[in-house]
Amino acid sequence: MEQNSQPKWEGKVSTRLAKATADQIWPLLNDFFNFHKWFPSLATCYGINGTNGEPGCIRYCAGFSIPSNDTDQPVSWSTERLTAVNHVERSLSYEMVDGNIGFKSYVSTVKVVPQGGDGQDGCVIEWSFSVDPVAGLVLDELVRKYEVGLQQMGKRMEDAVKEETQPKWEGKATAELKGPSADQIWSFLEDFCNIHKWIPTVDTCYQVEGELGQPGLVRYCASSTPLASNGSHEENKISWAKEKLLMINPTERCLSYEITENNVGFKSYVATTKVLPINGDGQNGCKIEWSFVADPIEGWAFGDLNSYVYNCLQFMAQKMEQAVISG
Repeated sequence: MEQNSQPKWEGKVSTRLAKATADQIWPLLNDFFNFHKWFPSLATCYGINGTNGEPGCIRYCAGFSIPSNDTDQPVSWSTERLTAVNHVERSLSYEMVDGNIGFKSYVSTVKVVPQGGDGQDGCVIEWSFSVDPVAGLVLDELVRKYEVGLQQMGKRMEDAVKEETQPKWEGKATAELKGPSADQIWSFLEDFCNIHKWIPTVDTCYQVEGELGQPGLVRYCASSTPLASNGSHEENKISWAKEKLLMINPTERCLSYEITENNVGFKSYVATTKVLPINGDGQNGCKIEWSFVADPIEGWAFGDLNSYVYNCLQFMAQKMEQAVISG
């Protein structure tokens, strides 16, 4: 009772985002069950009740920078209920239902305010809160935590918007094979989990999930690059990717796949390979088309990726042609 009789702590912080509009930022904030994507010190966030983004829904959050006050549960956590949403004003309010970080009667409001007459000059995120005094903290310290967290959150959101609005990289490479038929070359390409037989930069490729020849099949591809040797021990850098088969059409001799996980820097990459007959019956040569759509890759230029695909395809076509001739 003594703590609750003290005046409420109230604080308000804000951050300016010069390169993202209010309409771009608001959907990210209104994604109530995925706050951990943006707030740097939050390890976990997921919905436990209700519909995401609708009043009454409840999320579970864990991993705050504010320490737990429960010696039996060292991980700090809270459950939070969305109490109000205003899409016109781009604001939401929520309250803390339960937790182990000492917050009582906690209510918070987050609002996105457009800047400029037409709202195209960026936006400001405002975050205000009211809470009973928290044991072990002082108000200035708590406000500072919000200030730092909000600035980092704004930067993450601005970066995400920038990635979404950047033009995709789109390219296509073609290789012509004089002798093999389209059916002969397709039999190599449709063997999705053995691409290492044909591409020189892939050392290993194998099935990790799904059914061979069916959409949903996932392959693991990896290559190793020697690093500087340390005495008698030579270290290798392993570059890898998991790739999911999205579509396969034996009649049209084409397939599409996407990179789902990797350590090379791809955020979004979808490729389609297709074998086309050069003439009507497809018995006197064919060509392979390899097209792709990808998000820009940090540290790469579009020409780097385009050249990589082109060179891989030329090498692959030569190996396949040799395999048919020798086979």
